[in-house]
Amino acid sequence: MRGSTLLFLALIFLLPLVQSSLISQAQALLHWKSTLQTQQPLSSWNLHVHPCNWTGITCRDTNKRRQVITKISLSHKGLVGKLDAFNFSAIPSVRIFDLSSNKLSGVIPLSIGLVSKLIDLDLCDNAFSGLIPSNIGNLTNLKFMYLWSNNLSGTIPPEIGKLTHLTDLELQGNLLSGEIPQNLENLTNLFHLDLRNNSLSGPIPPTIGLLSKMLFLHLSMNSLSGEIPTSIGNLTMIKVINMANNRLSGSLPQEMNNLIRLAKISFSYNNLFGYVPTDLCKGRLLEWVVLHDNKFEGPIPSSFKNCSSFILVTLQRNLFRGDISKQFGVYKNLYYMDLSSNQLSGSLSSTWAHCHILSFLDMSGNKIGGIIPPEIGSLHGLVYLRLSSNSLSGVIPTELGRLKNLNELNLSHNNFMGDVPKELGMLSAIRKLDISSNSLTSLPEELGNCVNIELLNVSNNRLIGNIPSQFGNLVHLLDLLDLSSNYFTGEIPKTLANLIMLQNLNLSHNNLTGQIPSSLGDMLSLLTMDLSYNQLEGPVPDKKFFQKALKQWFVHNKNLCGIVQGFPSCDGFVKDKSGSTRLKMVKLIATLTCGGGLITFLLWLLYLLYSRKRKAKFGHIGNPNRSGDIFSVWNFDGRDAYEEIIRATENFDEKYCIGSGGYARVYKAILPPDNLTVAVKKIQLAGGETSLDVEPFYREIRAITQIRHRNIAKLYGYCSSPQNKFLVYKYYEKRDLHNILNSEEAIELNWVKRNVILRDVACALSHLHHDCYPPIVHRDVTSKNILLDSEFTASISDFGTAKFLKPESSNWSILAGTCGYIAPELAYTMRMTEKCDVYSFGVVMLELLLGKHPGDMINLSSSDEDEIILQDILDQRIDPPTGQVINEILKMIRIAYECLNNNPSLRPTMQDVVNNMCK
Repeated sequence: MRGSTLLFLALIFLLPLVQSSLISQAQALLHWKSTLQTQQPLSSWNLHVHPCNWTGITCRDTNKRRQVITKISLSHKGLVGKLDAFNFSAIPSVRIFDLSSNKLSGVIPLSIGLVSKLIDLDLCDNAFSGLIPSNIGNLTNLKFMYLWSNNLSGTIPPEIGKLTHLTDLELQGNLLSGEIPQNLENLTNLFHLDLRNNSLSGPIPPTIGLLSKMLFLHLSMNSLSGEIPTSIGNLTMIKVINMANNRLSGSLPQEMNNLIRLAKISFSYNNLFGYVPTDLCKGRLLEWVVLHDNKFEGPIPSSFKNCSSFILVTLQRNLFRGDISKQFGVYKNLYYMDLSSNQLSGSLSSTWAHCHILSFLDMSGNKIGGIIPPEIGSLHGLVYLRLSSNSLSGVIPTELGRLKNLNELNLSHNNFMGDVPKELGMLSAIRKLDISSNSLTSLPEELGNCVNIELLNVSNNRLIGNIPSQFGNLVHLLDLLDLSSNYFTGEIPKTLANLIMLQNLNLSHNNLTGQIPSSLGDMLSLLTMDLSYNQLEGPVPDKKFFQKALKQWFVHNKNLCGIVQGFPSCDGFVKDKSGSTRLKMVKLIATLTCGGGLITFLLWLLYLLYSRKRKAKFGHIGNPNRSGDIFSVWNFDGRDAYEEIIRATENFDEKYCIGSGGYARVYKAILPPDNLTVAVKKIQLAGGETSLDVEPFYREIRAITQIRHRNIAKLYGYCSSPQNKFLVYKYYEKRDLHNILNSEEAIELNWVKRNVILRDVACALSHLHHDCYPPIVHRDVTSKNILLDSEFTASISDFGTAKFLKPESSNWSILAGTCGYIAPELAYTMRMTEKCDVYSFGVVMLELLLGKHPGDMINLSSSDEDEIILQDILDQRIDPPTGQVINEILKMIRIAYECLNNNPSLRPTMQDVVNNMCK
C-alpha cells in the first residue's frame, strides 16, 4: 500500500501536467512492467519521463483537452512474462494493442473484453496458451485480430461472430480444435480468414459463402472433412484459397468457375476426385494451381491452355488423362510444372521451349510417347527435367548438353536407344543423372567430366565396352553408381577407388573379368558393393570392408575365393605369366625371431591399441555418433572441457541462461585457464531422448562441421552423452541482431554498419548455397539467428533446421522456419530450395533498414517500391543517410524486393546478391 501511495505522489509531483486519467493508466502499465522478467526494453517507462513519451506508447488529446493512451505497440521487444497483471480496465481508450513477436505466455485474460474501443489486437508469435476468451466478443469495434503462432487450444468461440466489423482474423499455428463456427457468416466485412495449421475438424460450413468480401481463405493443415460447399462460388472477390492437407472428399464445385479473380488455389493432400472445373482460369489471373495427391480425373481443364498467368502448377499423383500436347500452352511466367504420376498421353510439344523461365519440369509416370523435342535444350534456366516412366523413344537429343544449370536429368524407364550423347558431359551442374532401363548401347567417357555428379544410374541398358576409367573423376558421387544389367566387359577400373564419398556401387549382371581391385576396399564411405553375375576370379581383397561383405554380393562369378564367408580359401592362389589364374598348394611359414624384432612388434601393437582406445573414447567432431559418451572440442582436452563447462555453468543453472529457442537453451560459460567465454547450446530433451528430440542437434553438427567461413558461427565442439547434449560456440558479445534492433543499442548501428552486416550475411549464405557440396539451405534466416561480435561483425547461427539439398530427392520438407520470414511457396509446395533462404534474407534486409520487422511492406509490388519515401520508412532512431549512403540504401531496398519476389525463379541467387551489393 505504501509503495502505491509513493508512486501516486511521485507522479503528481514529477508530472504535474499529467491528468488523473493518464496517471491511472501509467500506474497500471508500471505495475505490469514490474511483473515482467525482461524490463530493459521498457527502460523509458519511469517517473522521469512523460507517459506519452514512453517506448511504444501513443497518446491523443480528447475534446476535453485531456490526454489518453490510444496505442500500445511493443512488437519484437523480447518481453518475457504474462498478461495476468495487466489492468485492461485502466486503459479503456486504447485502440491498438500490439504485443506481437515476444515471449509472453500464460492465458489471455478475460478482462481483455473490457477494452471496448479496441480496433487492432495483435498477440501473435508468442507462447500464449489456454482458450480464446469468450468475452472477446465484446470488442465490437475490432477490425484486426492476430493471434497466430501461439499455443491456444479449445474451440474457436462462437462469440467471435459478434465482431461484425472484423476484416482480418488470423488464428493459424495454434492447437485449436472442434468445428469452424457457423456464425462466422455474420463477419460480412471479413477479407482475410486464416485458420491453417490447427486441429480443426468437421465440415466447412456452407455459410462461408456469405462472406462476399473475402480475399484470402486459408484452412490448410487441419482435419476438415466432408465436401467443399458449393456456396464457395459466391466468393467472387476471392484471390487465394488454401485447403491443402485435410480430409476433404467429393469434387471441386463447378461453381468455382465464377471465381474470376483467383490467383492461388491449393487443395493438395485430400481425398478429392472428379473433374476439375473447366473455367477455373476464366479470369486469366491464376498463378498457382496446387492439386497434387488427390484422385482428380478426366482431362486438364480447358481454360488452362490459355492461362498465361501461370507461375506454379502441381497436378502430380492424380488420375488426369488426355493428350498432353493439346492441353497446355505457352506460359511466359511459368517456373514450376509437375504433371507426374497421372495417365496423360500424346507427345511432348516443342512449345514447352517457349516457357523461357521454366526451372522445374516433371512429366514422369505417364503414357507420353514420341521423342524429346530438341528445342528443350534452349530452356537455359531448367534445373530439373524428369521424364521417366513413359514411352519416349528415339535418341537422347544432343541439345540437352546446353542445359548448363541442370541439376537433375531423369530419363529412366523409357525406350531410348543408340549412344548416350557425349554432350551430356558438358552438364557441369548436374548432380543426378538417371538414364536406366532403356535400350542405350554406348556410354561416353565424357561423362567423367560431370565432376559434381552425386548419383549416376545407367543400369538395365545394352551398354557395351569397358567401364570408362574417367569415372574415377566423379569424386562427388555420393549415393549411387549403378552400372548393373548391361554388357560391360574388361576389368573393373582401379580408378573407381577414387570415389571415396560413394555409398553404393553396383556392377552386377555384366561380363566383367579379372580380379577385384584391392583398392576398392579403401572406399571409406562404401556401404554396399554388388559384383555378382560377372566373370570375376581370384581372391576377394583382404580389406576391412570385404571382411563384413555379404556372400550374395559376389555370387555367380568365375572363380572367387578368400575372406567372404562360404568362399573357398585362396591358399596357393598364384597368377602365371599369361595372366590366367590357377590354384597351387603353397605353404607359407612366417616367424618372428627373438630379440629386437619381437620387442619392436610388441611396442607397435601396444601403441596401436592405445590409439584405437583413445579414438573410441573421444569422437571426432566431423563424425557425430548417436550413442555412447562422446565429447570433442578443438584445442581442448575433451573430458577436461566437459567438466569445466558443467562447473562454469553450475550444471546449467538458470542464472547463466542468455537465451532460448525451440529445442535448446543457451548458457554463458567462462572457461579456465584463459577465461575464454563461450556460448553453450544445451538441447532440451522432452521426457527422454528420442530421435525427434535430438535430430536438430545432429543436423546442426553435420551442417556446421562441413562449413568454414568467417561469417558462420564458430563451433568449438560438442558433447553427446545420455546425460547431456550440447554444442560449444564462440561467444558473441552483442548477442543477436533482433536483440540489438529492439533495444537502445540500435543507435550504435549507423547506416555503414548496417550495410556491412547485410554483406556479411549475404556472403555466408552464398557460401552455403554455392560453395558447399551438397548445398546447404539454412531454412531459418532471421534477425534472431544473426549474431554480432564486439565489432558488429555478423555470423549466421542455429543450423538445427538446416537441410542438405540432395539431388536424388525432391527435397520435400515439413514446414520449418519462423513466421514472417518463410517463403510463400512453402505453404503450397513444401519443397525446399536455396531461394527460400533468399526470400528470408530479403525480409532481414528490410528489417535492418526499417529497424523493425517490415510486416505488410513485404507485400508491396515493384511499382509501390518506387513510391517509397526513405525518410518515412527508415529507422528513425539514427541520423538519416546522406550523400552516397542514400544511393547505397536505395540499392539495398531494390535488392530486398528482388529477393521477396513471389516467383522463386525470379529471385536472385545469393551469389547474385553478393555481386550486386559490392558493385
